[in-house]
Amino acid sequence: MKRISAIMVVIVIMFAGFIYLRIGPLSSTHALDSQLDNLIQNHDKAAIQALALDQETVEYLFELPNDSKVSRTSDFQGGYKNVSYKVTSVGGSKIHVYMKEDHKSMVHKLFPRWTLYKLTIGPNGTLPSIRDIYPD
Repeated sequence: MKRISAIMVVIVIMFAGFIYLRIGPLSSTHALDSQLDNLIQNHDKAAIQALALDQETVEYLFELPNDSKVSRTSDFQGGYKNVSYKVTSVGGSKIHVYMKEDHKSMVHKLFPRWTLYKLTIGPNGTLPSIRDIYPD
């Protein structure tokens, strides 16, 4: 009886740890918030230009104060293969974010590493399809 109880406790702890890591520090939302906050804080011109889909987005990100923070990040809104789409707010405007999932190792299959792939503020009112920006 004690052995079964011990096994149940271990299973519950493992399950709780898995859930915590999936919605906590290893979640895609946390990755987006921290990477975009870091990008805005550093105003890294090369990184911003590489990530932005249009010149309006580049200009908007450079106009933001260094202490601007990401807020109201959505859950996944769609995706294609290993690229996912989310929406977040910075400085009062929505930013449409495409994130890439890295799952090179077995650990990353359970706990994927998410990185920013492309950003846009959608200046002309339309957004590109994920298939348009992510080649097969």
